[in-house]
Amino acid sequence: MRILFLSNLEFEGFAGPTYCVPALIGALSELEEVVWYNMRPVERVEWRGLPFYRNPNDFAFDIEDFTSRIWRPDLIVFEVFYAFHPNATLLGVLSSGIPYVIEPHCALTSGDQGKKTFKKRICNAVFYNRFAQGAAAIHYLTEKERDESGEKWNRNSFIEPNGIEVPKERPHRESWHGDVPEIVFVGRVEPYQKGLDVLLEALTPLNACADSPRFHLSIYGNSVNGFSNEMEKKLQAAGLSDVVAVRGPVYGDEKDAVLRAADIFLLTSRYEGMPMGLLEACAYGLPCVVTPGTNMSDVILAEGAGWVCDLSPESVREAIVVAASSAEAYAEMALASRRVAELFSWPSIAKSIRTDYLKVIGRA
Repeated sequence: MRILFLSNLEFEGFAGPTYCVPALIGALSELEEVVWYNMRPVERVEWRGLPFYRNPNDFAFDIEDFTSRIWRPDLIVFEVFYAFHPNATLLGVLSSGIPYVIEPHCALTSGDQGKKTFKKRICNAVFYNRFAQGAAAIHYLTEKERDESGEKWNRNSFIEPNGIEVPKERPHRESWHGDVPEIVFVGRVEPYQKGLDVLLEALTPLNACADSPRFHLSIYGNSVNGFSNEMEKKLQAAGLSDVVAVRGPVYGDEKDAVLRAADIFLLTSRYEGMPMGLLEACAYGLPCVVTPGTNMSDVILAEGAGWVCDLSPESVREAIVVAASSAEAYAEMALASRRVAELFSWPSIAKSIRTDYLKVIGRA
């Protein structure tokens, strides 16, 4: 099977597709012939070093030229949804007769459709409804993503999660690193999707509670629309500057060091596709405090790998308090978190997705 992956991605350190797209394609390249063409000329060494990666610096994309230059794909996979615009290049692909799959990465859910609603309604009516309906299938990451997207986009779909690369040397976790647990959030510092507005409300009363367990929370990530500054001001006003630190983004070795030094991971999202940051935290053996919107609350709960709370200030606050009081159960929960990560290895997920692709093109 010959598979052409098309994307229009920037290299954004805290965007899940930055990592999961090349990881998926790399795992599939061990099983089938693949080419990944990114419409933006990104030359990051992390991507350029991949033998299947191409971009406009290699050649301008045209589906007819591609089929003569390389090969005619059996299947085209579009990574992300609204990143593609109805220009001549895309319309040429859609009129080629080659079946295609869309992996929307949460873009079709009611939560994401609720952002910039008016603009999306117009764009959907003009083009994107037909784009989705013309797909041979939609690839959702979780049942929750499919349910929150509904069948109006396309009745044909399959569900396969993101994967994760487990670190070769994982930290051994018997207890917290210090006297109090270090809780970390690593992701975009953004109020709505990540639920950081609710987290702020949850944290504010803690300074007034003398019997609250002690902990330290570090929030790492790119600030969206200045929300990091807003958080810092509110935390300072609440007298929580010594308890919560809002920091910048971390990548590579720096992020590795942060996750190794952490004790607990926190993610309070309203909605996600399949959160790479949470999977990565599990790979490091970090017990996690999560909301149902992360799409991983069921597996975290089933494996005993953390604490699940509703997206309300009271529930989030209670979960943090319980987590910071759970030193005796810590080692067992850390092992459970590693088990969660092992459920999502890229090689096993690639084999399953390959079967889905073969069904889509009628070869299975």
